[in-house]
Amino acid sequence: MNNYQLTITADDKQVVLERILQVTRYRGFLISGMNAKVNTGTNLGIIELMVRSERPIELLVDQINKLIDIKEVKVDNGVSQQRIA
Repeated sequence: MNNYQLTITADDKQVVLERILQVTRYRGFLISGMNAKVNTGTNLGIIELMVRSERPIELLVDQINKLIDIKEVKVDNGVSQQRIA
């Protein structure tokens, strides 16, 4: 199973996190960790999402990028790794 870390920049709205979690579940990714911070000066939120799945991460990144209020999605390739099951 592959592990990935996503860094998502989005508008500071409560519904954004709910939408991201819903898309993650619909696309078959399991959430293994999450950290969210809000910068009130810029009204932007930074969400670090650790997920795992057998599926390619591009499937999830493309869907999150389609959500309203999403500014940027980055995949931290240093965290991506494959675990032997």
